[in-house]
Amino acid sequence: MFRKVVETFEKASVKAALREGKLVCPDCGKKAGNFPPKWDEVMECHACGTKTSLSEWVTQDGVVPGRADLPPQATKIRRESDGHGGITWHIAAQGKFGFFLFFAAFWLGITVLVSGGFLITIINGGKIEGNMPEWVLIPFFGIFYAIGFGVLYVGLRQKFMCHRLIVSGGGVTLRSDMFGRKKEKSLQPGTLKSVAQKEFYQQNYKPVFGIEIKGSGGKLRFGSALTMEDKAWLTADIKEALFGREVVEPKMSVAGHSPGTRKQVFSVKMPGPQKFDWVGGLFFTLMAVGFIFVGIFLIEGEPLPKNRENSGDFFQLFISLFSNGFRGIWLLMSTAFAGIGIAVLVASLRCIGQERRIEGNSTEVSIRTYKRGLIVKDKSYPRSAITDIRSSKTGYSNGSTMKRIELIVGNKVERIASWAEGDEADEMVAEVR
Repeated sequence: MFRKVVETFEKASVKAALREGKLVCPDCGKKAGNFPPKWDEVMECHACGTKTSLSEWVTQDGVVPGRADLPPQATKIRRESDGHGGITWHIAAQGKFGFFLFFAAFWLGITVLVSGGFLITIINGGKIEGNMPEWVLIPFFGIFYAIGFGVLYVGLRQKFMCHRLIVSGGGVTLRSDMFGRKKEKSLQPGTLKSVAQKEFYQQNYKPVFGIEIKGSGGKLRFGSALTMEDKAWLTADIKEALFGREVVEPKMSVAGHSPGTRKQVFSVKMPGPQKFDWVGGLFFTLMAVGFIFVGIFLIEGEPLPKNRENSGDFFQLFISLFSNGFRGIWLLMSTAFAGIGIAVLVASLRCIGQERRIEGNSTEVSIRTYKRGLIVKDKSYPRSAITDIRSSKTGYSNGSTMKRIELIVGNKVERIASWAEGDEADEMVAEVR
């Protein structure tokens, strides 16, 4: 039941990401194509061929990954090479009447109307109500005009400013041009540290990312108005131009097509719950039960029925507990938390003394659970049908990243762990591959 609840939330996140255009390939950043007919089937990227679960396609933190060798088909960015290792990206102005121009026009329009009304009144010899001197209107409206023109400048930058990014000799230069006014900023060779997408600001309570090139001598920031695909590709391309191509870890492939280190027989321990995880489940359960008692005995409401002989007492108890709306909501939420705590506690206690391993021979790969040296659970798959094993982020616990682990078996996704410590999951996946 608990797994069904988790799956329901995952499906909701996938649908939300699809509506917002954030359902993208975890390897290359391309947007989703056709959905698989069933939830447990793989989602295949039409661009790079990656096969993963639908859950892994949901972008993390709004940042879309990209690949240097896969520029978007509709990109307006022009890439040039000088033949000596230098690369120039010509980033044209976006030319869109975006949010900032709309807001600036609205803000300045209202400010002009209101301040103009006061100005006409003063010119015609009228008096302004109140004891405020007329000169106070100048700094008062000056603040509104400053905000409006500041937002207008940002909007004009997004609409008309062109950029030229030049990587040469290990250094990088960003040249900006708007209405013939040019500006240039450089980071020297040997000072560069990172290239990444960073949050520049928020719009409608959602983060807007741009590209940041960071060095010991400062930062170059640009590209917030670019499309999500352009940002992903350009970030990867600049990173490769500055720091070289990343060595991609080889993935497990179909039998007969693997690197020379492939083993016929293997046994790898899977990350599992910590020794005293049950303590957290117990504490959570006791805390939730305490909240239930607070709701029953301390929150104001109808008194509990005292007569326990009649069969209708249950309904009287129900009515008394939910006579106060706040009390009813408190009890429902506390009961739900108690249920979660009990589920975690039971699962943790069942795992005590157990060890899960992923084991393989020439024909099969098995997920086995051992207890006291005996196999208590075994699920096997044909080795030739397994094309990949992947780990992806599911959340955080005590500041640590937690990940799921999934086997790609033919056209199916078999989840073998849902909440494993991130580093342990990555190490296990690398060893199994």
